[in-house]
Amino acid sequence: MRAKFGMGAWLSSVSRVTFAGLGLLFVVMGGIGVVVPGWPATFFFILALWAFKRSNKRMETWLLTNRVTGPTLTDWDRNGSIKKRTKIVAITLLWACMGSTLWLVSSTTVRVILPTIGAAVTVYILTRPTAPADSAKRGPRL
Repeated sequence: MRAKFGMGAWLSSVSRVTFAGLGLLFVVMGGIGVVVPGWPATFFFILALWAFKRSNKRMETWLLTNRVTGPTLTDWDRNGSIKKRTKIVAITLLWACMGSTLWLVSSTTVRVILPTIGAAVTVYILTRPTAPADSAKRGPRL
């Protein structure tokens, strides 16, 4: 017979607290991304959703039903899809920030690495399934 509070229960508690802490950190980083141009908000909110799925159902529900993050995260949670408008905005902002950075920086290394990363991110975004325009109206899968 297993003890009620053995090593397994302790590890489970530590893991849930760790994931909850990571989720909160990712929410803060996503919040920064909402106000700082060039900082990827959605990426951090997706990571927060991933962490909360492993630790805190209430915070997961909050992210999925939040008026700012909810529609995008719901599409991602359902089938890894991104709305066409979101893809256009993301790629446009990515390259606008990248272009301004390349204009300000004289380092050859940065001028080679940055467009390479930008191209990889662009390909990744474009290869994700496109969510139907009305998908957020169906609500999150909780």
